[in-house]
Amino acid sequence: MTTVLLPVTDHGRWTRAVADVLTNVEETDSRAVVFYAFTEDEVASTADHLGVDDDQPDANLLASRKEGVGDAVEILTDGGLETEVRGAVVDEEDGEEILSVADDVDADRIYLYSRKRSPVGKAVLGSAVQRVLMNSEVPVVVTPASAI
Repeated sequence: MTTVLLPVTDHGRWTRAVADVLTNVEETDSRAVVFYAFTEDEVASTADHLGVDDDQPDANLLASRKEGVGDAVEILTDGGLETEVRGAVVDEEDGEEILSVADDVDADRIYLYSRKRSPVGKAVLGSAVQRVLMNSEVPVVVTPASAI
């Protein structure tokens, strides 16, 4: 069975676009791990918003209740893929956690979305996509902004 990793955000249009690409490329017996990275502040606000009364809420539970994750899971499930949700708390969204989760789940591929940025924007702001592309040990499929 092939395992693919789909890191998602709350940008529903982007998430749906990548999930659509994934379901069109992968076989229906594939397993898709949908991953959401939280910052510390986002964990607290998400738990509060969702009514989760816990000092250290489970990141997997919180991730499973994020709208972008739900959108991806629905598309992937409708496409015949087995899905699993993973969440993690990160200091900064720099791509390292994506690589770590890919390794943990023994991913065969990673699917990402890339928004349009100028070369200067990438140099100044950094890019999680670029870090994943440069350091991944598995193929990375990047869905361009023009796909949506």
